[in-house]
Amino acid sequence: MEKKFNFEKELEDLLSGKKLTGKDGILSSLIKELVETALEAEISMHLNAE
Repeated sequence: MEKKFNFEKELEDLLSGKKLTGKDGILSSLIKELVETALEAEISMHLNAE
């Protein structure tokens, strides 16, 4: 399983100059985790309904 979004680490990276946007930006990893979590919840709810 891939690492989860670490808010504290990402905040430190942002304060030390890491970009907020772009391919390697902080928002990319946050959005990726949000979408994956939403999809997992959707699949779980769908499978439990059957």
